[in-house]
Amino acid sequence: MLSNENIKIRHVEEKDLDDFIRLGNDLSIRGEYLPCSLTSPQQKKQQFKEDGFSTEHHETLLIVDTDDNMIGTIWHFKSVPYFNAREIGYTLFNIEQRGKNIVSQAVHLLTNYLFSSLHINRLEIRMDTKNLASEKVAIKCGFIKEGTSRGANYVRGKHVDMHLYAKLRGEWAAESECNSLADSHKQNR
Repeated sequence: MLSNENIKIRHVEEKDLDDFIRLGNDLSIRGEYLPCSLTSPQQKKQQFKEDGFSTEHHETLLIVDTDDNMIGTIWHFKSVPYFNAREIGYTLFNIEQRGKNIVSQAVHLLTNYLFSSLHINRLEIRMDTKNLASEKVAIKCGFIKEGTSRGANYVRGKHVDMHLYAKLRGEWAAESECNSLADSHKQNR
C-alpha cells in the first residue's frame, strides 16, 4: 500500500468489486474525456479472479481516503512495447473530491513507487487536449509536455487530440534529491 497523510493507494480486494464495477460503469462519473464503453460485471469479476487486476504489463489500484472509502482509481500499463515506459491513468469516483489535489497526490505516490520498483526510464500521462484539470495534474507532478497526438483517441463518437506529458527517471531522481535536501534543511532549523 502507498500512502500519505490524506490518501492511500491499494490493490482492489474482493469486497470492493461490486462498488468498483458499478462506479467504473457510471458514465456520469467518468466525465466527458474518457471513453464511454461499459464493461461487463462478469468479465471484470473473471479478470479479478485471474489476476487481481495486477499483471506485469497492467495494474489497476484504488485511491481510498484515510477511512478506506473508495474515492478513485489509478492505473499504469506498458503502452508501447518497445518503450521503456509506463503510462499512468486515473479517475476520481467522488465528483465532490475533484479539484482538491487528490489525483496529484496519487500520481506523485505512484510515480515514486514505479521509479523505485521498476527498471523503467519514463512515465507518461496522456489527456484530451480539452482536459485542463488532467493537464494541471501532469504539470503539478513535474511531467513535461512532449507534444500532441492528433486524432489519437475515440471518445463519445469522435476522434480527439491528446497531449503527451512525460517524466524521465533522471528528472525524478533530481527532484527527489532536491526534496531530500529541502527536508534536511528544514530539520536543521
